[in-house]
Amino acid sequence: MKNKPDKFEQVLARIQGVRGLDEHEQILFARSLAATPDRRWQIHNQTLRLLILSSPSVRKKFAF
Repeated sequence: MKNKPDKFEQVLARIQGVRGLDEHEQILFARSLAATPDRRWQIHNQTLRLLILSSPSVRKKFAF
């Protein structure tokens, strides 16, 4: 019995032909399209935290 592909796999299969995206970018794009609105919000917040903490002055402030 074959398992039904999840939404991520379905979206990834649909965007395989998109020009200008390498494999890594296709995976990120498919993950974001397949995510629920709540999950998209979590991903957005995590990305913002990473970008903020990547600044040298902020890392110094938080002793990173």
